[in-house]
Amino acid sequence: MTMTANLGTLAASASLAAVFAAGGTAASAQTFDLSGTEVTIGTAQAQVLNVGTLRMIEMLESWGADVTRVELPNISGLEAIVADRIDVAARSSDEIISGQSRDVDVVAFGAPISTMHYAVVSSEGVASMEDLEGGAIATSGPGGFNGMLFRYMLRQAGLEPEVDVQVVPVGGSSERAAAVMAGQVQATIVYIDNWLAMKEQGANTQLLGYVADLVPGLSSRAIYAPREYIEANEELVTAIACANLEINHWINSSKEDFVSYTMDNVRGANEAAVSAFYDVAVEIEMFPTDPQAVLNTSGYQALADLMHDGGAIEEELDAANFVTHTYLEEAAGMGCGTGEMAS
Repeated sequence: MTMTANLGTLAASASLAAVFAAGGTAASAQTFDLSGTEVTIGTAQAQVLNVGTLRMIEMLESWGADVTRVELPNISGLEAIVADRIDVAARSSDEIISGQSRDVDVVAFGAPISTMHYAVVSSEGVASMEDLEGGAIATSGPGGFNGMLFRYMLRQAGLEPEVDVQVVPVGGSSERAAAVMAGQVQATIVYIDNWLAMKEQGANTQLLGYVADLVPGLSSRAIYAPREYIEANEELVTAIACANLEINHWINSSKEDFVSYTMDNVRGANEAAVSAFYDVAVEIEMFPTDPQAVLNTSGYQALADLMHDGGAIEEELDAANFVTHTYLEEAAGMGCGTGEMAS
């Protein structure tokens, strides 16, 4: 059974046969026999953004794997791997780059989300980055990726963080959203689903833009593990890559199923906001089924370059050294990502 870090069980809203299209992946359970395989996967807390990860884990379990899901609300997947708490992480892409910069050889082999998942929101009267001069923005805290990203966008607009714009450490995405709504700051970066929930609540805020449009081409989240672990568990890794593609196909195939599953599995989810998130996700191609689009090496390179330019890492990195399409390509060759895998 998949467990969260607090030992709560993950609710499932429907059987696999009901969730997937009839005649679709029902035969896929015969493709992988993961009986006796144990794996611990670190994820974010259950939220709209990682519904695909939750479904991916269920698919692995349907193939016989014994999966333990560990929620990591306060530490990164990289830190959990180094501490030997998890085997595989489904977390932010920047964690891989941070690991490589510290000689922790972790490699991306899949991606639960393939398009940057942030939105920039502001209070009324702030219609552009330039309008933030003399104001304040909220970030997660020193060293946080969202803060580094916002600083980059401010500099692109000709503003110097901490000089022209005050940077206020607030906390997570929900806390940052609350800070804008309360008028404590004039803008922040939040998860897209948080912005849509704010909009549904009638919050006195506005969208400056999606980061996918403001800073195109950046990688978002990744499924990754130590290179040594990947090489020692290639059947499992291929199965994870297959589930990654299949779940992306499932998401793209049915808005109704996505919304229904999310409402059953994400506490506090707003149905209208989830529906709106689905539309945005499809529009910005958040869940592709082409292996090269799922795991875009150029997106990781752009992210590594941004982190280097922003001072988050000291040395320049080559993304080709820590991104592999091998397992996604192998899975695609088996029919994964079509919803009609051969038995």
